[in-house]
Amino acid sequence: MAPLIPLAALIGPQEPRQGASIPRPVESTDLAELTDLYLRSYHPEADRLDAEKAAGRISRILAGTHGTPIPQASLAVVNALGQITAAILVTDRHVGSTTPGTAYIAELFTHPDHRRQGLAEDLLRHAMDVLHKLGHRTVAVTVHSTNAAAMALYLSRDFRRLTQRAGVD
Repeated sequence: MAPLIPLAALIGPQEPRQGASIPRPVESTDLAELTDLYLRSYHPEADRLDAEKAAGRISRILAGTHGTPIPQASLAVVNALGQITAAILVTDRHVGSTTPGTAYIAELFTHPDHRRQGLAEDLLRHAMDVLHKLGHRTVAVTVHSTNAAAMALYLSRDFRRLTQRAGVD
């Protein structure tokens, strides 16, 4: 199993990329399409059982199991046919407080046929801009160490690796 790498970034206003795609908010009715996109993004050879697990993961994120969903920052890019080609799902990990905590990118995935077009970067920029406007100061994500493309994206957006402080469990 690949080790996971926690990353975090300070959030400030984000300038959109020239020619950037304009995402729309993720809706609860997107579950089936998000599940299919998730599988195609991570497991192109997935079977029905994997589809059920993926649907469960996406459902739990949208239901708040992994922190309170932030609908304004959970976004999807759609193509000319209205199909979701990339999505980001963001939650707030500071549950139970009236002040914004650290936002967490639960998922950011792009259909393999639409990679290398800047869609993930556009989604990340839009989400970070929304989070800044909502008062969040930091955003975190966990990346598999083998996912070089994701690491490159986050590092290019000033994410830094989190390290455990000495004496802290």
